[in-house]
Amino acid sequence: MSNFYYQESWLEILKEQEELLRYDTFTRSMALELGLNILKLAESTYQKPLAVQIVEDGTIIFAHKMAGTSSENDWWMNRKLAVSRITGKSSLFSCVETEMGNPAPQWQERPDNYAVCGGCIPVFPTDGSTPWAYVLVSGMKHFEDHQVIADAMALQLDKKIRRVS
Repeated sequence: MSNFYYQESWLEILKEQEELLRYDTFTRSMALELGLNILKLAESTYQKPLAVQIVEDGTIIFAHKMAGTSSENDWWMNRKLAVSRITGKSSLFSCVETEMGNPAPQWQERPDNYAVCGGCIPVFPTDGSTPWAYVLVSGMKHFEDHQVIADAMALQLDKKIRRVS
């Protein structure tokens, strides 16, 4: 198990978020807007620096590192992305499941390749099929990394969501 903070009640909240935060379409212009919203929220709501990436088909279509972040944040984001690609869920959802005793076999086989913690959310179409992209954040507490993405997605989609904290 990891040393990352979580609450079991988050599982229900994360399921709701993944149902509500789905897109009819997702364009690169929308990715730009989403990335910029994450940066605005980091400054206004969280007042913490972060690194953000949006990845589509293995291509980084948005990236920014605020002052105070480094290549170490890339390392964390790559490992969070690996978790979401394998599980098809947010990395925080996988973290909570793992902490509750349901780890994926890959975590034990090659733990250095995965960061089972918050900070990666797939951009799902409304039907819940294969994600169009993945949104990644690193630099804050892992559940804040998750929540700033969810907050920005909710803002973009004009949805109200419950928050993990």
